[in-house]
Amino acid sequence: MAGDTISTDSTAENEAAAAEPDVPAPIVDAIDDLQRKPHRHPRNALHLDQVDTLDTDEPDMSDAEEPSFVKHGRRKQQFSGIMRILMAIGAVLLLIGLIAQGTYVFRNQIAAWFPQVKPALAKACLVIGCRLDLPARIEAVSIESSELQTLAASKGLFALTTLLRNHGTTAQAWPNIELTLNDANEKPLARRVFTPREYLPSAQDAAQEFGPKSEQSVKLFFALLQLKPSGYRVYLFYP
Repeated sequence: MAGDTISTDSTAENEAAAAEPDVPAPIVDAIDDLQRKPHRHPRNALHLDQVDTLDTDEPDMSDAEEPSFVKHGRRKQQFSGIMRILMAIGAVLLLIGLIAQGTYVFRNQIAAWFPQVKPALAKACLVIGCRLDLPARIEAVSIESSELQTLAASKGLFALTTLLRNHGTTAQAWPNIELTLNDANEKPLARRVFTPREYLPSAQDAAQEFGPKSEQSVKLFFALLQLKPSGYRVYLFYP
């Protein structure tokens, strides 16, 4: 019986060897080696987390060409911004120009209203070649009273007495006084203009201002050798 068992095992081994394919030993070794090593991704393969990231990110449109209407809108917006800046600068320059022009035209009134800026205005006039004078508003001055007296009829000596008044709230320049002598028919016989240097007292400088809310008494003497006036008219004016 022992001999039969050995014979049976040998027969089974021979059948199994005959059933297996004839595989070379190097190939079998290579397969075993691959099975023992961990699986590696190929270089050009993407990991799962990278695939998820690419799937969730928005497509990059930076390199895509913008539509023409988008470019036109952007240019229009930039041009509008530049125009607004230029208009703002122009408005500021225009305002400065208007202030400078107004200061030049009304420099005399400004110097009278704000005496503290008069030195600065005087220096500016020296630079640009203008004059800084006292205001000359004829509506601010008036003759309160006047009288023509005959001092010596035989010699034709007369005296004119007037009272000047400045009604304004600012100082004014001294006006000129014009005297017109008329005949009995109110026709002018003679006309004479008296400047401030002629009618103001000698101690008073004609270049000084006629103070606001103030009065000035004036008395003038003159001679008429051949004319015999019957009336007169007096009024003030600025040259």
